[in-house]
Amino acid sequence: MTDETPTEEPYERNVLHEEESNFEEFSLTEDDYEIRSDVRWVRYRPSMGPIVRWGLVALVVIIVLLSGWTRLENWIDDQVEPDPTPGEEVEFSIEDGWTTNDVIATLGDLEIIDNPTMFRQWMRCPSVLKGFLNCSPGEDYSFQAGRYVLREHSSFQETVSELRKGPIPEEVIRVTVPEGLTLEQITKRLLETLPSFNEEELRVSLLDDRLKWEHYPSNLSFLLAEGLLFPDTYQLDEATVSDEMNLLLRMHRQFLKVIEEEQIEDKTKSLRITPYEAIIIASLIEEEAQLAEERPKIARVIYNRLERGWRLGIDATSRYAIGKTAGQELTTEDLEYDSPWNTRVSLGLPPTAISAPGRASIQAALNPAEGKWLYYVRTDENGVVGAHTFAITSEEFEKARKICVNKDLGCG
Repeated sequence: MTDETPTEEPYERNVLHEEESNFEEFSLTEDDYEIRSDVRWVRYRPSMGPIVRWGLVALVVIIVLLSGWTRLENWIDDQVEPDPTPGEEVEFSIEDGWTTNDVIATLGDLEIIDNPTMFRQWMRCPSVLKGFLNCSPGEDYSFQAGRYVLREHSSFQETVSELRKGPIPEEVIRVTVPEGLTLEQITKRLLETLPSFNEEELRVSLLDDRLKWEHYPSNLSFLLAEGLLFPDTYQLDEATVSDEMNLLLRMHRQFLKVIEEEQIEDKTKSLRITPYEAIIIASLIEEEAQLAEERPKIARVIYNRLERGWRLGIDATSRYAIGKTAGQELTTEDLEYDSPWNTRVSLGLPPTAISAPGRASIQAALNPAEGKWLYYVRTDENGVVGAHTFAITSEEFEKARKICVNKDLGCG
């Protein structure tokens, strides 16, 4: 040992060393011990305490959980609401008796929805987060059996919305039967419009007793549905598009409905004709009239001539008797053709209707105008195409007929 006073340099160096090493052990000699006996040792606390350390651990765990949950939510969102780009259309059918699970499974098989399991859970609870944690059974989904057209990779909401609209309507075919067609013309039109109809089946069906009207004349030895099938537009679905009898029965029922609405039985009593005769007269009016306002006048001419016992002399009956259609020129031989349907030869009304009259002609037959006219001739009076001149005397008729001849309107 020496009497030399220790300098501050070793102390400072050792303290510095202690700070740098932080509890690093080092040895002292006896001399050093005596020199450093007056050193005050300072204990340094660690840089992080247990609360901080556990706080950091918890923070890391929370970050990891949030990151994982965010990814899970993004994945769920991708299942519930896929890429907005529309997928390909897919025809999808729900069969009778299917459960909701059957529907969901098929939607998944066809890739209309991307995750059937998630879809099932979403249906239980549209709030997916709530649904995964705690969602009691919610709305009961049930969908109508039938055919749907959906898209691949649709969102859950879009899929449910489309299914709730119900199946698309079955394919509907419309067939229109205009007024004034003969039974033969109706047959041809149906066969042209409905390729699935069988001609032989259709013609056999036209002879079915179910088309017979209660007012059909008992003295006729044959059934002719002429005039008993109402001209209208009819819709056929897949189930009836090839059912000939079904359509004919619908046309006949529509006929019965219309004549009931027009009170045919009550009105024919005051006219002193039978209901079937009213239909015959309506068919004559349908063929002769081109203007609505002239139908009741033509009806009156027919009634006036019948009351006088005159031949009706209607060209349309001559065409019907020989099988010619409107627009085809009639020859002298045609006009003189011996047939009960040819009113230029036979007295009274033809035995059956000659076409399918519409409602307007039926109304005219049941509500004839008041007048003494005995003739009508087409003259296109006042430039109105189809207009007739109505005459009481033969002189008036002859004058009007000359106008018809001069205008080449078909008066010969």
